[in-house]
Amino acid sequence: MRIASLAISIGLAGSSALADDVAIVGESELRLFSSRDVCRLLVLSETNDAVLRLPLSGLCTFHRDEDGGLRMVRSDPDEIFLIETSIVLADGDCRTNVLAVRIENGRYELAPSPATVATCLPFKWDDVMFLGVF
Repeated sequence: MRIASLAISIGLAGSSALADDVAIVGESELRLFSSRDVCRLLVLSETNDAVLRLPLSGLCTFHRDEDGGLRMVRSDPDEIFLIETSIVLADGDCRTNVLAVRIENGRYELAPSPATVATCLPFKWDDVMFLGVF
């Protein structure tokens, strides 16, 4: 297992950053790196590491269950989890973007586009938010 505070260079002109959010899926460690312009998902596993650029910006977080673990929904044989980012608007409402990520045979596939909703986080999404985008 990797050290949680490990600094990782992710192609940002020689800079390194600490992960904003970390989750474990099976034998893989998932880390989200956020900036004002982009969010990246780093997948660390024993056999392969990958960086996925997400169509999200701002502080990205994993959608969590009541116990704080990564909430996943099974769509046999795949599993799907959500990544969220939200900003509070001047009127007090929020603009939240939610991106579904499907794990299919060990590969991570992003939904075609994020869903945008006027809900502030934290929020418990129903299964349609996980399954309806693929």
